[in-house]
Amino acid sequence: MRFVTAVLWMLGTIALGMSLGGTLPNVAADWPQWRGPQRTGYVDAGPLRTELPTEGLEPVWKFDSLAGGTSGGWSSPVVVGDRVFVYAHTKVKNSDADLGEAKFPWLSPDKRTMSDAEYQEYETKRRDENERRAKAYSFSQRLLCLSLSSGEVVWDKIEETVYTRFTQSSTPCVAGGKVFLLTPARTAKCYDASTGEVLWSQPLPGKFRDEFFASSFVVDGDTAIVCCGPVFALSTDDGHVLWTGDTDAEYQSHSSPLIWKAKQGSVVIANTSGGRTQAYRAKDGSKLWEIKTGVGSSTPILAGDRLLTYGSSRKSGLTAYTLDASQIEKTPSQVWQFQRAADSGTTPVVRGDEVFVQGEKRVAKINLNDGKAVWQTTLRISTPKYTSLIGAGEQLFFGWEGILAIDANGDKFSQLYDAEIDSRGRLIRGEDLRKLLELDKVASEEDGLSKSEALWQREAVKSGPLGCCTPAFSNGHLVVRLRDSLVCYDLRRQ
Repeated sequence: MRFVTAVLWMLGTIALGMSLGGTLPNVAADWPQWRGPQRTGYVDAGPLRTELPTEGLEPVWKFDSLAGGTSGGWSSPVVVGDRVFVYAHTKVKNSDADLGEAKFPWLSPDKRTMSDAEYQEYETKRRDENERRAKAYSFSQRLLCLSLSSGEVVWDKIEETVYTRFTQSSTPCVAGGKVFLLTPARTAKCYDASTGEVLWSQPLPGKFRDEFFASSFVVDGDTAIVCCGPVFALSTDDGHVLWTGDTDAEYQSHSSPLIWKAKQGSVVIANTSGGRTQAYRAKDGSKLWEIKTGVGSSTPILAGDRLLTYGSSRKSGLTAYTLDASQIEKTPSQVWQFQRAADSGTTPVVRGDEVFVQGEKRVAKINLNDGKAVWQTTLRISTPKYTSLIGAGEQLFFGWEGILAIDANGDKFSQLYDAEIDSRGRLIRGEDLRKLLELDKVASEEDGLSKSEALWQREAVKSGPLGCCTPAFSNGHLVVRLRDSLVCYDLRRQ
């Protein structure tokens, strides 16, 4: 019996390798695109560790010199076989000119104490100022391929590119031995996944000044689909545009599309501007239906015949619709709505008949069938945005400030551990790191409170996960993008 099981496992692995073009080594449970293999944020996994050693869990590897945030973007890593892919959009100052303080800095929503008209005028001035200041910099983009097992560089593709208002943050999509990526200046690019060679580069129709996009490709056979203003479908062979969705959906696209495999053929479902969710026939781009869902930058999710959308306000909340695979042109009907959570850009996790949703400081487990909460809790963290939960086996992971591990089973919220990532890259519980740093002793010294706070900032806060970026999980390994690096942990139960 063990022999038969082993043979079946090997055959499955070989088949998976062939589906990716046969050029990359493969192991089980890849995370090849934004939100994982099925875009549900979940992947199957064997037994994982439920606690961390007192001295912290050392990383398998840590790759430094990878700029993130405003210096490198918020693209999430993806994993295929023994390969990790991550993208960065970076800038380097090439002038000695003293730029001084910006007169019109970006304002967070809580600081926009002005009328809508005044804010629009402020944004125009900020945009003009940023464009002038950008002339003192040169901009490049980097697609990096590392070994999952060792962290060694397989290839590192760096190319000159252009300024965007915020750094470009599309997550790579790996399919058929190729890497598909939406880059600055509305340009879609395709790379050879084994070598990093650019196979084609395709500017997408539409005006460009300094717009930025975070939408990620999804691939269906020989068609690659992405949101860049409207929805675009491109040939995977040479990048030529096959069809374009509604052009009135022109806006800064941060949501990614999904593919619905229906009986009548593949359907592209995407969140677009104005809080709308649209469906297009994948083969010709004919529009099938549109529903007002109140969505923001989240990605729609497909779970069987259920379509899930997550709104940017509690009025929209998490909503489930029923799809009819035999009548793809039929507008989906609403089944239930959960209005106790909302977020501008996070996407929920679907695991079997359960949905896990995070919004603001809240996390909830919801029954997929009726939309009722199994449990809901409030996290003791600063208010997060755009960072999504992921699920692996029987656990959930949330990479905000640190790494929070949650037991996905049961009818009550159960935290497994709440860990920091220190400057060495160790995954360590907060209380253990405080003891290791002897913070109480430092605090008792002269000016101790400020010293202990500075020490904690350096060893826990600044070395933590990159906000607005989501980890990847494959074959028992958690890959997390930090503010200036990438780190990998082996979470398999020893």
